[in-house]
Amino acid sequence: MNITKEFLEEKGFALDNTEGVVVNYVKNINDRADLVLAISPLEEFFIWVKDEDFEDPNMDGVKVHLDTNDFDLAEKAAQIIVGIEY
Repeated sequence: MNITKEFLEEKGFALDNTEGVVVNYVKNINDRADLVLAISPLEEFFIWVKDEDFEDPNMDGVKVHLDTNDFDLAEKAAQIIVGIEY
């Protein structure tokens, strides 16, 4: 992916570097899902589907990996997720 900070900000992403090593750009899609573009250590899109009732108390959701470099397709995929079931 050939991206710039300005391009990501135009797409609605915000820098999330809370862990100091992992660099992610996060776009809140709705109350159930965030679209994440991980820059480091791997370049990938994933959707973080939020679930406060997840069995592990250290986790608040499920990571869904996407095999695409297309911003619009990744955003559309995140928008159509309505929930998760175990």
